[in-house]
Amino acid sequence: FIFCRKEPDKMATMRTIPKAAEELKKKDPGTPISVGVLRRWVKAGKVQVVTVGKFPLINMEALEAMLDGRAYEDR
Repeated sequence: FIFCRKEPDKMATMRTIPKAAEELKKKDPGTPISVGVLRRWVKAGKVQVVTVGKFPLINMEALEAMLDGRAYEDR
């Protein structure tokens, strides 16, 4: 599981799919990434999640790294 944290002692920012989409829209109002896109990516395994109860949570730092192309820098 990729935890792209800038500070090792800082807890990862985890969001539900709708909240993750909302945060992306706040940072980039013109983004084409919606709740539906995130759900498809989660289902396809493109975005890893941690499920708490019935809610999948997305690591926002890992998602942003993937979108920026930084997720695979260490490989």
